[in-house]
Amino acid sequence: MKLSRKTIIITSIGIIAIVALIAVFVVNKSRVNKTEAIVKQLQNSVDLKIKGFVYTEVGAAGSKWEVKAETATYEKDQKIAELDKVNVKLVTSDGHVYEMSADKGQAMTQEKNIEIKGNVVVNSDNGDRFFTEYIKYSDAEKKFYTDAPVRMENKRMKITGNGLVIFMNKGELSIPSAVKAIINN
Repeated sequence: MKLSRKTIIITSIGIIAIVALIAVFVVNKSRVNKTEAIVKQLQNSVDLKIKGFVYTEVGAAGSKWEVKAETATYEKDQKIAELDKVNVKLVTSDGHVYEMSADKGQAMTQEKNIEIKGNVVVNSDNGDRFFTEYIKYSDAEKKFYTDAPVRMENKRMKITGNGLVIFMNKGELSIPSAVKAIINN
């Protein structure tokens, strides 16, 4: 039996179409499996991702602090929130206001402790600016602190030292060691 040229072409096109459909099905199936694996992996490690994160804590003595982040990723098993592009506003019990910014942060939700790091800048309501590598908050001690080198600047002076402590309930601020000052005339 001799097949016509037209029958051979139609049969060939049919076979190619079936092979192409099988190939598309196999490729899509592998993509779905990869996507499901990625989603499953995210679900196992990250419980929640938030854009425009805001957290406020009000203290007994009238102190208050508010944490804002561009994004926050919460890991329920570890009880940790990873923060990006962080801003912290602190109002001490005596009314002093400090605004802090940093590249990243980490909030330990159970202990209510926080650490911000990377290009940390602290601005006070009286015009002082502090620069350091990182700063932490201890809820148990009600203080923000660092033992990293610190630089403070305002219109009147420039101070460098090691460490910075801001007590929320007392409204006190100190640079505990290796303090050097340059006073402007």
